Amino acid sequence: MLKRSHRANFTGGGQPYSLPLKEFLGFTMSEVLITLGIIGIIAAMTLPALIGNYKMLIYEVAFKKQYGLLQNTMNILTVENGTNRCYTYFPGGMSYKISADDCSFFENELVKKLNLNKLNNDDFKNEYAKLNEVLASGGESINRNYNYDSAVSGAHSYISKDGTIFMFYIQNIILDVNGTKGPNKWGYDVFFMGWSNHNKYEDNSSNLLLTDEFCSIIEKGGKYPRTILRNMKINSDTNRVW
Repeated sequence: MLKRSHRANFTGGGQPYSLPLKEFLGFTMSEVLITLGIIGIIAAMTLPALIGNYKMLIYEVAFKKQYGLLQNTMNILTVENGTNRCYTYFPGGMSYKISADDCSFFENELVKKLNLNKLNNDDFKNEYAKLNEVLASGGESINRNYNYDSAVSGAHSYISKDGTIFMFYIQNIILDVNGTKGPNKWGYDVFFMGWSNHNKYEDNSSNLLLTDEFCSIIEKGGKYPRTILRNMKINSDTNRVW
């Protein structure tokens, strides 16, 4: 509501004159309440998205950290031991192949070098969605023929000092960067990957790469490991090898 004041009278040099006081803008209580209500509605609409984006960013930073630790440690192990026989490769035809002779060795060495502790209770695995549940709710998988459910149930589980859960299943690695806290969703805080030797299966001394190239799974709205590592916002290149 706009209000104007009265004029103020003054005298100077014996002649009276007047100046208008400044105008001022005021609001009624109902106008203030309506404005606050509108701000509240806008906040209620935008805050969940902002909070969700912030949490995703935290998960992505945590994933990059643990990925780097795993990859760098494996690089050291392959150089020190002159072998890399724990990987998936594609020799041609219709199916992938696995070289698994050294998978148990690498698991044990990674556990020691990363200072991981064995988890004796696997009940937390029940929180992870099954493949059919993921696909039915709009999720995706790079390789739908892979038995993700068996990999999760059969994986050996360990936990780090910061609460990250590492799961080893032959040549595959499952990372839960938020541990048992949740949301325990594929592509959010849980990531499925495997070791690859860049398809150089005749060379047992080349470095291994932790990749989602052969198999991975994400729930609706989640991101593949490659998407996060490349600082991309959407999963746009899942048909391309690393």
